[in-house]
Amino acid sequence: MSTEFQISDDFILPLFDEIFEVKERDFSIEYNPLGKGNQKLLMLVSSASEEFLENSELQLLNTIIDKGLRKNVDDVWIVNLNRFPKQDLEAIWDYFQPAQVIVWGCTEWVNKQQINLEIHRQGYVKGAEILVASSLTSYLSDNISKAKLWASLQRMFFN
Repeated sequence: MSTEFQISDDFILPLFDEIFEVKERDFSIEYNPLGKGNQKLLMLVSSASEEFLENSELQLLNTIIDKGLRKNVDDVWIVNLNRFPKQDLEAIWDYFQPAQVIVWGCTEWVNKQQINLEIHRQGYVKGAEILVASSLTSYLSDNISKAKLWASLQRMFFN
């Protein structure tokens, strides 16, 4: 039996580049997130006055992570976008390579990145499942929004 089948380099080289392209992280930026991201869940927040969030907002987020998502802080990354105003979606995705993302507030950043999702809606952006939520402050006093958030989290994590 003759095996005259050969693949030329001209054919395989473009495929190799496309299949095995590895994006390198930009280590010149120190995000220093809260959490280790063990489950590749990225939470983007915005706070001008704190490293991550005001105490009441951080407590609420910890409750959502623990009781709502049944995860712990080491399962997620929490990043304050206010500390990185020039970072765009692609740079953040390349660095963290998240599987899931929740954007808490950050309306201006979401619009700038052309993420066309309404509040409490989820979709996929560059391979990551994303949920756009209101700022954590709004959930402290608005039970209707809190119920909508809970329904969105249920769809994203438990369906």
